[in-house]
Amino acid sequence: MQDQTSAQDLKDRLDLIESMIAEGRRNTESWGWTFLLWGVAYYVAIAWAGWGQHASIWGHSHVAWPVTMIVAFVLTIVIGFGKGRAQPGTTVGRAVASIWISMGISMLLLFPALSSSGRIDQHSFVASVAAMLGAANAASGMILKWKMQVACALVWWSVSVVACFGSDAQLMGVFLVGIFFGQIIFGIYVMISDAQRHKQNAVAHA
Repeated sequence: MQDQTSAQDLKDRLDLIESMIAEGRRNTESWGWTFLLWGVAYYVAIAWAGWGQHASIWGHSHVAWPVTMIVAFVLTIVIGFGKGRAQPGTTVGRAVASIWISMGISMLLLFPALSSSGRIDQHSFVASVAAMLGAANAASGMILKWKMQVACALVWWSVSVVACFGSDAQLMGVFLVGIFFGQIIFGIYVMISDAQRHKQNAVAHA
């Protein structure tokens, strides 16, 4: 009897864990817009930094990344605050959010400081950004058991490695490709998944 109770208790706990993971993934899907937002922000920063050296309308190119990242961070907080109030948080959701918030704060502190001090080159910058994004996606993907997000981590880690050994031309190309697949495409995919889930829920409750 005790063995049966223990087995049932273990099954209930496993079901609870799976339920929490599924709820955490659904919660993460509602934040898919952030991947798209930051992907666009990266493209804006790259364009600003590149063209700013040749067109006075862009201003000083060395402020491109700090300014763009700060604006993207503020937009994320403002939009996310409104969305966060509309839905209850979960333990898994808070864990995933903590990973991304920590990564965002690290980038906001590290890269403006390195840019101002001049102690980082383009290869080191891209390698560091890609490694951080790879780590955050991998941790989030493993917590949520989400293969697509783990795949994003592999994309970013590949970008990080190529940035260390590739030429200047390869560096820019692989970074743009990494942003496209790791941010833009993944963000759109997550937003579509979230929209389909809401549509299914609406049909189920109709």
